[in-house]
Amino acid sequence: MHGLNRRQLLSGISGLAVAGVAGAPFMSVWAQGAPIRLGFVGPLSGAQEILGAPMLLGAQIAAEQINAAGGVLGRRLEIVARDDKAAGPEAVKQAQGLVGEGVTLMFGAIQTAVALAIMPMLQQSNASLISCAAIADSLTHEAFVPHYFRISDNSYMRYRALAHVMAQKYPTVTRWAGIFPDAAYGHQSWDGFVDGLKQYYPEIAKTKVEIAEPVLTKFGATDFKTQLTSLARTPSEGLFNNTNGADAVTLLSQYAGMGLDRKFKVIADGANEFNVPKALGKRMVPNFWTAMHWYFGGYQDSPLGRQLYEAYVTKTGDKFPLGYVEQGHAAVIAYAKGIEKAGGADASAVVKALEGLSFDTAKGRRTFRAEDHQAILDVNFVKFDLDGSDAGWKVGDFVRVAGADVIEAPTPGKAVEFKFK
Repeated sequence: MHGLNRRQLLSGISGLAVAGVAGAPFMSVWAQGAPIRLGFVGPLSGAQEILGAPMLLGAQIAAEQINAAGGVLGRRLEIVARDDKAAGPEAVKQAQGLVGEGVTLMFGAIQTAVALAIMPMLQQSNASLISCAAIADSLTHEAFVPHYFRISDNSYMRYRALAHVMAQKYPTVTRWAGIFPDAAYGHQSWDGFVDGLKQYYPEIAKTKVEIAEPVLTKFGATDFKTQLTSLARTPSEGLFNNTNGADAVTLLSQYAGMGLDRKFKVIADGANEFNVPKALGKRMVPNFWTAMHWYFGGYQDSPLGRQLYEAYVTKTGDKFPLGYVEQGHAAVIAYAKGIEKAGGADASAVVKALEGLSFDTAKGRRTFRAEDHQAILDVNFVKFDLDGSDAGWKVGDFVRVAGADVIEAPTPGKAVEFKFK
């Protein structure tokens, strides 16, 4: 079963909120210390709930695992969740509410706009934020503030790494086109991908690349035939896609219907993870590579990776978790390690403890770079193949790129600079 019913997922979260490990109560164990409360600010309603709910579930699993091992400084972790509705003003309202309740260690902030909205209040409130999944470079560059950390990769890392994978796997595909929303993150992702193509094809494939003018879309479009016709007219054989969610499903359904799956030899997708194959099923397009915040199958040799996957499947019945599950899980681990190092949960002390901190997660070793608080971590990509199963698809390949190999120089307060674009 590849789908995950919203009611099943939220029921799993609710169960975690009220139950201890294996149903064992914590009352006698934690009688001497109040819990350490971590605030989750993320989308728990509306179209973006499909990302926020799995992230919260991952965080709850981490808290459950840490509590089962004795907690942090002898105290239980407790997750306090607030729905930001994927909107900056609502996120600020919810973050301020958490701070008013004494919850100053926050995480979530899936959308860049949400993270940017919360960041200005952090220092004055003696609060901190670990964003999970917001990848705009500006967050750790021109918009950087000291009480902000990013647990995920960033746009520069992700899209240059994706170009690296394309140069390795498809050295003869040297003509590329792109399609993405006419928004800052879309243009930024294209800039990173093009920068990577221009570096890695000469280095790895020993050839240059030709780049067509990108085709732009609008959010929430129901028809992409005009844009797809423009792509059909290019000589390109490789396609970069950074439309997301329902937009991507519609686009790729029409893409196959127009026969473009025979024109393009590969799609390099920015972020759709399992959402596209789950939605398309037997209509899935071939040679589709996508970036993932975490591919569970690549980390089954890691105790943390295996334990997170098994706990998720047990609670939901879904065998194909989105990488957002691991993002929430990793943020809670980071705070636990930071609190332990700081000797308490004061936000300013935890911020200092997190700077330069290395810690193990379900995605391997992570380090928060001291200069700009950007996490150095693996970047994951998977390829989906068509098959004769009921699902219609399977994971055919997996590549893990070391973040240290593709990360940019730290320049907090200044925009990222591309070398080859």
